[in-house]
Amino acid sequence: MKSMSSVDVKACVEELKGEIVGGKVEKIYHYPPNEIRIKLYANGRKDLTIEAGRRIHLTKFPKESPKFPSSFAMLLRKHLEGGRIESVEQHDFDRVVVLKIIRREESKYLVAELFSKGNVILADEKFRVVMPLNAERIKPGDCYSFPQPKITPFDLNIEVIAEICGNESREIVKVLATKCGLGGLFAEEVCLRSGIDKKKPAKDLNEDELKRIERAISEVFEPVRRGEFRPHIVLKNEEFVDVLPIELRIYDEYERKFFDKFNEALDEFYARLIAEEIERKEKEESEELKKLKKRLEIQLQTKEKLEKEMEKFRKLGDLIYENYSVVEKLLEALRKAKEIYPWEEFKRRAEKVKVVKKVRRDSVVVELDGHELELDLEKSIHENADFYYEKAKKAKEKLEGLVRAIEKTKEEMRRVEELEARKFLSGMRIVRRREWFERFRWFITSDGFLAIGGRNAQMNEEIVSKHMESKDLFFHTQTPGAPAVILKRGQKAPEKSIIETAQFAAIYSSLWKEGMHSGEVYYVLPEQVKRSAKAGEYLPKGSFYIVGKRNYVTVKLECAIGVDLKNLRVMGGPKSAVERHCDYYVEIEIGEKDPNELSVEIASILVEKAKEDEKHIVRSIATPDEIMKFLPPGRSRVRV
Repeated sequence: MKSMSSVDVKACVEELKGEIVGGKVEKIYHYPPNEIRIKLYANGRKDLTIEAGRRIHLTKFPKESPKFPSSFAMLLRKHLEGGRIESVEQHDFDRVVVLKIIRREESKYLVAELFSKGNVILADEKFRVVMPLNAERIKPGDCYSFPQPKITPFDLNIEVIAEICGNESREIVKVLATKCGLGGLFAEEVCLRSGIDKKKPAKDLNEDELKRIERAISEVFEPVRRGEFRPHIVLKNEEFVDVLPIELRIYDEYERKFFDKFNEALDEFYARLIAEEIERKEKEESEELKKLKKRLEIQLQTKEKLEKEMEKFRKLGDLIYENYSVVEKLLEALRKAKEIYPWEEFKRRAEKVKVVKKVRRDSVVVELDGHELELDLEKSIHENADFYYEKAKKAKEKLEGLVRAIEKTKEEMRRVEELEARKFLSGMRIVRRREWFERFRWFITSDGFLAIGGRNAQMNEEIVSKHMESKDLFFHTQTPGAPAVILKRGQKAPEKSIIETAQFAAIYSSLWKEGMHSGEVYYVLPEQVKRSAKAGEYLPKGSFYIVGKRNYVTVKLECAIGVDLKNLRVMGGPKSAVERHCDYYVEIEIGEKDPNELSVEIASILVEKAKEDEKHIVRSIATPDEIMKFLPPGRSRVRV
């Protein structure tokens, strides 16, 4: 996986200065072995992720918080939580970022090394190491030493380049990458822009070629010096190739996806790569499931074979008794003949008997009622029958053991499937600021009007008492067991929004649970809704009574649940509204599936519907827990 370059770090840090400086550290998490997440408040909730040796950026895809903090996380919390970020700096155009955090008038430094194996080091105000994440080359109490200063692209002029290349027999691209501090990608870019064969030995460059290299370096890095960035992700056939803050000609034949901020580009790039890595591991781990499925397949085949054998042997035993007189006479005649005649004569005479198919030394194979069976000449008729009954009994015993083994295999498969499902559903999640109305049932109409409804009696009362205003409309079904629904600014809403809100009220009422495919809903003005009972009457909590004329609407119960990528959220309700606002959606209807089972199915379908570069976002947003919030009461199913 790509590690950030010095150019990447510079572009990222320039943005972080405006994003997190002054922010308050709220919580710190450690994801072993090398990832740290800092949850902070800086003009809103933000998450800063640091992966030693690889990356630093703000993220909206943080992993779920670990259940048990590591000792390193506990130490960071002890020293940094509640502190404010005083500064964030890149050290000497190197892949080192230093965060200065002040807490209770004490300064601490968090140093993120993004090169090689990397490290995250907590140091005091004198840069004495309090604790490193990786203690291989640095110990607590050591004085932290920054990497030795190296030549940077901004130090290069024709004299410096000529001196570096003078005695170098290596290819120019390798010299630019290492000795000139450009790194491999930018060295390739400089060779491309200067028109010089990258494999040419550096010492063989003439003065004109050195000047062209100087101009190319200046051309590539001048936007970096000025802070003129164009953040983007490089794609090829929808696959992420690279993430960059400036445009490079080396990628001219590739697609580019541009972003307003480099932190956003970094976040999406790494989130995609991590999601792909998770999927790859899941596929590897599902090898266990494949083995179990193969085992089950063999067990089921064996079960079918044993069932047939058991039935066959039982039938053969029965046939002996069903043909008792025939078998008894046959056995008696064959025994006498065997005593009288030599083997060859006995065999010839026995083969002439109509039911005899094969003759052996001590037995014969006979056909009875279309079935062949072997009769032992040394055994009685009962012993011959018992021989087959015993074989049927053994087959049955094996079958009973196999049935237990099959159940065990199925149980193991369920365990593995549940484990993989949990891994699939954990990983990353979207962090965003939830709107006030998301506590309730809600949706946005096709015309952009907000409708909210209660999830219970307490919410019904809260909606009417706190959130219903004079310009709204109140909706309710004729049947009991329905949410109180208000359409904000509903008196100015078009008819389509009124119909959709009526559908919404019906979908989340007992009508759905009772299997009704249509229902009647009424709507009234806010002043017609009375919260106090008439004299001598009692109103339960969350109930109201209506005065005056009601406006009735008969609606179909059509529901859909989808994912809105722009606002990073799930929305459910009338199909027409969900279709209008969601990028991907699933229609549902009254059915037979339990909500828990259905929510997992819908989450999977939404991920399948998404474009390849959006699957990880959809997976993070459309979790079964989120989808459950929008399922109607009772049982449902996906509409095919």
